[in-house]
Amino acid sequence: MFTGQFGVASLIFREIPFSRCAYVLVRSALPGRMEAFLDECRGFCRAAGAARSLASAESPLPLPHAYDVLELRCRRQTLQPPEPPVALLPVTPERAAEYRACYNELFRQVPNAAGCTAAGLEALLARGEQACLALVGAQIAGIAQWTDGTLRAVGVLPAFRGLGGPLVRTVCSRMTAAEVTLEVASTNGPALALYRRLGFGADRLCSSWYVLDGPTGR
Repeated sequence: MFTGQFGVASLIFREIPFSRCAYVLVRSALPGRMEAFLDECRGFCRAAGAARSLASAESPLPLPHAYDVLELRCRRQTLQPPEPPVALLPVTPERAAEYRACYNELFRQVPNAAGCTAAGLEALLARGEQACLALVGAQIAGIAQWTDGTLRAVGVLPAFRGLGGPLVRTVCSRMTAAEVTLEVASTNGPALALYRRLGFGADRLCSSWYVLDGPTGR
């Protein structure tokens, strides 16, 4: 939590080693001092080593818009499992390094994606979330991460393009919830197109993000 001269924000630096990006959640700012407070936050993000920083607040910010995070929903029964299903290999301590490497390769440039660290993966599994490597034959083709009713992450390596739909349907067939939800950035065109084809809709705006510092494109 950062308390500056002109406001209060949560500064998230844990993604800097992963994507060199910092995130700022503005909690409050003094009347008429939002731009001055954003300047304070910008300076702290730069000092922490961020090459790019993004900011979000309950109201629109006086910054270039980067993307929105959308929640999509789909009735699980409409996501019929493929034949054959994609082979999923649960992550074990012996496979954890392979999973992290594959995940980080896939998501390093994905908007709003978090990096996968050893401690983070251990905590995820301790919470009862599922994490698996997707296999085609004996080759690692991608990853999947989910809880019952929530798709956390799905990624397919470039050599296995076309596997995304079957992988999503395979994962959802392992759930028991009546509805599946997921979050995706509005600028992640390939993922949005995939989920639309599978029947995901009923969009809900979760948050809007603005470019506080660094390149406006990603």
